[in-house]
Amino acid sequence: MEILGKGGSIKKINDKYIYSLLSGKSFKDENFPVASFMINRKLKESIRHFYFFARTSDDIADHQKLRPKEKLKILSYFDKCLKEKKKTDISVLNKLIITFSCHEFAQVYSRQLLVAFKLDAKKKRYKNWPELINYCKYSANPVGRFFINLAYHERKKKINNKNIIFEGSDNLCTALQIINHLQDCQKDYISLDRVYLPMSYFNKYSIKVDVLKISKNNSKFYDLKKLVINKVEKLLEDSKKGIDLIEIGRLKKETLIILNIAKRLCFLLKKNNPLEKKIKLSRIDLIFCFIKGIISS
Repeated sequence: MEILGKGGSIKKINDKYIYSLLSGKSFKDENFPVASFMINRKLKESIRHFYFFARTSDDIADHQKLRPKEKLKILSYFDKCLKEKKKTDISVLNKLIITFSCHEFAQVYSRQLLVAFKLDAKKKRYKNWPELINYCKYSANPVGRFFINLAYHERKKKINNKNIIFEGSDNLCTALQIINHLQDCQKDYISLDRVYLPMSYFNKYSIKVDVLKISKNNSKFYDLKKLVINKVEKLLEDSKKGIDLIEIGRLKKETLIILNIAKRLCFLLKKNNPLEKKIKLSRIDLIFCFIKGIISS
């Protein structure tokens, strides 16, 4: 598979080319633990394959030098390979496809993620909250559902109360995604001219998106930020019912740890301005979230 790059150069979509597009980020850079010590060691390989596929696709969608058409062609090629379970010249795809034989659901969730990455390749603005929630349906929720299916499948257990558990997981994953949008709102705007925060909220407070370039405190942006965080906190509150019904102890603990991380990030975002500095957890914050998640399950 080849694409036409800038200047008319032909690029072959293989390991070497894909590797050249990567940001260098890994699971260590995420807000949440990616298969921490709480998760069964047998599952970690499948989780990491799924994660690195997502990380690779995300890096392509966010690449500053690739044109939207180039991004879409690469991501569509990824989707075609996953759909056909076709061996490629790209190792991150091959490793994921191998897991499909044991975990059929991985094919569904990885292809759903590509829906969001294709949106990232071409979409710059989100009109309102429902439109943003729909984006998160593809960008975040498949990750939680993949984790849950994987843990239950490994134990050969049926997922009782599946709809309620998935709804709780979706709320948590959506909340984490929007927290990340707040954390990175300035970087996304300056680097990619991409704004996930709903345009209807900017209109509500009579501010323009250019406010995202300004580091100093702005009372109207503070009101917008507060509105978003309040909605995220409602999502977190609504996630608890589903999380409480998870029957696999290690998975439940891991999920509660992530819930505590999300709550702590909301607290820090309320107190601090994400336009002034990157809001992230300290080591002490992380330790506290882990302990609280473990003892509260």
